Amino acid sequence: MSKSVGYFKNKLIKYTYYLEMILALFIIAAIIVGMIDLAKYIYLIFKTNVIDTYLIFQKFLGHILMLVVGVELVIMLLSHSTSSVLEVVLYAIARKMLIYSDTTLDVVLGVVAIAMVFAIRKYLFTKEIKIEGDGHVFSAAISVYDANTITGLNIPENLGNTIGGVITKMAEDTHRPVYEGIDYRVGNAKIKVLSIKDGLIEKILIDNIDE
Repeated sequence: MSKSVGYFKNKLIKYTYYLEMILALFIIAAIIVGMIDLAKYIYLIFKTNVIDTYLIFQKFLGHILMLVVGVELVIMLLSHSTSSVLEVVLYAIARKMLIYSDTTLDVVLGVVAIAMVFAIRKYLFTKEIKIEGDGHVFSAAISVYDANTITGLNIPENLGNTIGGVITKMAEDTHRPVYEGIDYRVGNAKIKVLSIKDGLIEKILIDNIDE
């Protein structure tokens, strides 16, 4: 019974990932359409008198920053990493502060909020958890680049932005469901799932196949 429940959960997670990809495609389409409006803003700035240009330029910057937030949101949906969530929050705060801050208090609150985001990234978002035997235990949210840098391995970065994303891709390609204890081999690395919490991969072990 537990195996069937686990299989159903893995299928549900897989389809949820596909839904996220569809949502990301819609966001990308909206961003492309929104970029057309940038040319219209430039035309308005060009033909508007100097006194009114400031307001148009302010809206222009707000539009650009909103598109940037959209791009970061796509990255967040596809990568499922903590760093991408922080990037979305950071750009959203920056947009609010730069475009809609009318008082000194607004600016101060914006600076404090940005400082808190950087503090979270530095002190609460730790990439490497510990070293166990010959392998390395990481959070699944670690980026492929950082994992390769620390371990000296060559996990292909085109499979995903994070190790969790790589595992998801490998599970789809090999038709092997993700569960605690399963391992996938890619490049010269063996990636083993150590723990799953609430349907999401939490900790993984990366080891060198050649050793």
